[in-house]
Amino acid sequence: MFDLDGTLVDSNAIDSQCYLQALVDVFGFDLNKIDRNWGNYPHITDAGILHTLCQTELGRDPTLGELYAYQQRFLELLIIAVSQKPLQSIAGASEILESLNADPHYAIAIATGAWKQTALFKLQQVGLDRIFIPMACSDDARARVDIMHCAYDRTLEFYRRSQFQTVTYIGDGVWDGIASKQLNYHFIGIGTGERVVDLFAVGAKCVLPNYQNLAEIMPVIFG
Repeated sequence: MFDLDGTLVDSNAIDSQCYLQALVDVFGFDLNKIDRNWGNYPHITDAGILHTLCQTELGRDPTLGELYAYQQRFLELLIIAVSQKPLQSIAGASEILESLNADPHYAIAIATGAWKQTALFKLQQVGLDRIFIPMACSDDARARVDIMHCAYDRTLEFYRRSQFQTVTYIGDGVWDGIASKQLNYHFIGIGTGERVVDLFAVGAKCVLPNYQNLAEIMPVIFG
């Protein structure tokens, strides 16, 4: 089970920039008052952060109309940003997905805190949409653990299984490791530099910079 931003697609910087700008454009929030340390939010997902900010700044949840307008503006900003600076996949992401998809011993899924339409756009931009993968996202739940539960259930249905022997979640955020621990999933971190220490601290079995050396990575991740 894979996260998306920073795990399959190198999109964290562009995604955050567009997410924040959409808040200004749709809700008129003051960027200087927004806490950009996502780890401080109860649920580090697109839906979770938005609902927390609306409660903090407006004293209420966003309306359905505001939610739709926000998602549309976010996507518009992403399209503009990507037209100026194309997205790239994390090195080796396509190869590892194709390898796992071809192996009957594995089932694969995406569990992301992104909105569905922006997640699909990012996958399309880097060519990772050509492999159909069961996916759950922020449209399904605010909490990451609930999104992961949803992805698990959809994967069972897609692969026609009653259960899986083990589940490994691969992500780049500390919150990914925390959610994995809550669900008793194995956790593999994707990151470099200082983030490596943080990912090991939340239970990462190993931390990889990318998926480039597939022959060495597969036994480490799934051995």
